[in-house]
Amino acid sequence: MPTASPQPPRLLTVDEVAKRLRVSKTTVYRLIERRRIPYFKYPNAVRVAEADVRAYLRAHRVEPVGTLQSYGSTKTP
Repeated sequence: MPTASPQPPRLLTVDEVAKRLRVSKTTVYRLIERRRIPYFKYPNAVRVAEADVRAYLRAHRVEPVGTLQSYGSTKTP
């Protein structure tokens, strides 16, 4: 029985990555230039795997410390 070959990664353009991260294309090019996000380089194009964008977001998520209190509040939880 033949096994199913894995699906190729969904590749995004720099413009698509910028829209998903809500940053400028220049910022995406900087991330690529500084090798902060993996990418594929073709003769006339750069592509980023959708999974790598998700991984980048997860890696840069800052978790909350606890419940937030309003400014000037003297109540303690």
